[in-house]
Amino acid sequence: MLWPLVLPFQITISLLMALVALLTALAPVVKWKRGKMFEISLAFGFLAFIPSCMGIMALIDSQRFGIFQYHSPSEVNDLRVARYLPAKARSITLKKFPAGHYARYAISKADLLSYLDTLWDNDGPHSAISRDQLRDGEPVPVDYIDHVFADVKWPALKNPIEFHSPIESDGGGATYYFDATNEIVYHRAGYW
Repeated sequence: MLWPLVLPFQITISLLMALVALLTALAPVVKWKRGKMFEISLAFGFLAFIPSCMGIMALIDSQRFGIFQYHSPSEVNDLRVARYLPAKARSITLKKFPAGHYARYAISKADLLSYLDTLWDNDGPHSAISRDQLRDGEPVPVDYIDHVFADVKWPALKNPIEFHSPIESDGGGATYYFDATNEIVYHRAGYW
């Protein structure tokens, strides 16, 4: 849940520590005592921490969150996404955000089901909810899909069928909506 804060925190701490060290080392150049310069630069570092961290986070988030296009899953360099993306998916559009992602891609029903069967074979015994308790293979109303994916404004699926990945104990997992008419999948995944 707090994973998006880790990298900006680490970068901000590193930069502010380097700044304090540099200013302390250069104190004699401006005819200040190093102790005094250390205290002042450390106080400045404390005051500048939150605004600096927010600025760094905004820069990083502009590169790691948003809408991205890929030809194949091998181009996706994010393990949180790759774990829910079938290897045979093509023409992938991702909308990534801190707590999960939405994906749209082309895949055959046989390839999707094979991928899901493999997930359930590997991780099913650890799933918080069994596959039998989920709505696997059931049709879903189109207006529900439109509601779930409203902020991405993707074309409506014609005859969506719902499938699921195993569900983690914290609720993480993916829900897949397959449209056999044009062999398109929309999926949403959440992780903490």
